[in-house]
Amino acid sequence: MVIAFASQLHRHRIGELSNVDAVIYDENDVSNIKVGDSIPVLLILSGGVSRTVARFVDINGIKNTMILSHPLNNSLASAISARAMLEERGVAASIYHLSSINDVPRVVKAIESILRIKGSKVALVGVNEKGSVGEAFEKKFNAKVDAIPMNLFEEMVNNVKHTDAKSFIDDVLDRLAFEVPLDKLIKVGKVYAALLSIAKNYNALALNCFPYLMKHGVTPCLALAKLNEEGKLTACEYDLKSLFLMMVLHSLTGYSGWIANVNDVEGNLVRMSHCTIALNMIKSGKVVTHYESGNPYSISAEINAETVTAVSVSSDFNNVYVFTGLLNKSGNLNLNACRTQAEIKVNFDSSVIPNYAPANHHVVVPGNYVNELEVFLKLLGVNVIKYSSLV
Repeated sequence: MVIAFASQLHRHRIGELSNVDAVIYDENDVSNIKVGDSIPVLLILSGGVSRTVARFVDINGIKNTMILSHPLNNSLASAISARAMLEERGVAASIYHLSSINDVPRVVKAIESILRIKGSKVALVGVNEKGSVGEAFEKKFNAKVDAIPMNLFEEMVNNVKHTDAKSFIDDVLDRLAFEVPLDKLIKVGKVYAALLSIAKNYNALALNCFPYLMKHGVTPCLALAKLNEEGKLTACEYDLKSLFLMMVLHSLTGYSGWIANVNDVEGNLVRMSHCTIALNMIKSGKVVTHYESGNPYSISAEINAETVTAVSVSSDFNNVYVFTGLLNKSGNLNLNACRTQAEIKVNFDSSVIPNYAPANHHVVVPGNYVNELEVFLKLLGVNVIKYSSLV
């Protein structure tokens, strides 16, 4: 729910607004609008409204909110005053400053998407139980985590018709250079189709891929690369923590993100790798063998980015650790590591990462989204910690 605030003095300056549920011009009108249990977005259109905002929050008993400001009409000045007043009342409030009032629809869409993590439904595929991390996710976000046993998933894969896997095969053959035989590609196509079918009933998935690739002699890496490009968020290694970050980052950026291992830290360099990456995040790619197993099929690709943001989350989902940096190089960097590799230049001593990272896996996206993560994750009660602040 988006509630906008403007003073009477600025009323003539307020044009037509989209994605706004109500506009309050007078303090006496605040009691007419009820937000219920929702987390409202407070759009500050002009100066002179901080007390009106505070009264609106008091009347509705709001405990968590996001404030949007923009460069005109003293909007930011009033937003800062309102945020300070709300924090004095014990309200969790953050400001996200827009570059233009025209950004409201895009930002509101991202906020709504992130808030849908609350009450979401995810599946861990290839496991018998959700585990402690699954229980923590359910508790933190009032979510539902289902465990789908491996034998049930294998049955679904076996029941996929060749024709249902053909579009996947045609697409990857057209877009990627294969340096390995194609004889097992039909198996990956069936994995893709089975996961796509499961995804119809869930917000996101995480696959227990290593037992599957060891038993069947083929990896699901290509299937995940295509699913994540299509917005059917699927994490490998049944990593629910990374899946949560993928859900957040997809809401902010439109990219699922690249789950990556931290392989090396040296000075201000971080080297990372993994064997799958969403196809819409790469410039070019080739299909090779999987690093650990030697099985087909994995992706070695150059990442389409200049600046990147990398995040990892604690097992209780209370703290996210983040860094941003310049992508020095990516692709096959001759590291003895997973097939898509990247070297990132950061502005701090990267040796801090191994001692503070809440997990090996970090999810990487193009661009610098540190500010967005700090502001938007407050809506979910998640703290953001910059690695650079720990040096």
